[in-house]
Amino acid sequence: MLFAVALGAAMLFSMYRLIAGPTHFDRLIGLGLIGTKTTVLLVLIGAINSTTSLAVDLALTYALVSFIGTLALAKFFEKERPA
Repeated sequence: MLFAVALGAAMLFSMYRLIAGPTHFDRLIGLGLIGTKTTVLLVLIGAINSTTSLAVDLALTYALVSFIGTLALAKFFEKERPA
């Protein structure tokens, strides 16, 4: 349970980077960190509730969607960037 609280605090620091990042790519890094920490939190919640198989399936699905979304946003911001 203490690990979940520490993970939540780390997510707050990542949220700060997402909001206050000076560039778009800093914000993308914050978004990726939040996605990674959410994936770990889903598995941790599943382990606590003894529903590990369901939690792992949800975490893998969330990680895949988060990764693809981050790549799509990075590609979008790369095209927007002046040469």
